[in-house]
Amino acid sequence: MADSDNLRAKVKEDVIRIMSETLEISPEEISSELQFNTDLPFDSLQLYEFVIDVEETYNIRLPDELLDEVKTVDDMIDVVVKLSAQK
Repeated sequence: MADSDNLRAKVKEDVIRIMSETLEISPEEISSELQFNTDLPFDSLQLYEFVIDVEETYNIRLPDELLDEVKTVDDMIDVVVKLSAQK
């Protein structure tokens, strides 16, 4: 169980870091509950760059059908953890 907790903590740290770099905002401004569509100021290009950076960081592919289900930062972390654990 500790390994999955460690993976989740690492993914959360990375997702928030990538998001803050993409949006040029402080990581402290990003919380797990923030909604992609309403709370985070992504334009379509930034969102694309963010997804590509996450995919490259974890050597995974984020399928569109999974991304369609992502509503919050926490949802994105869950998807990355799930896909990373399957490798």
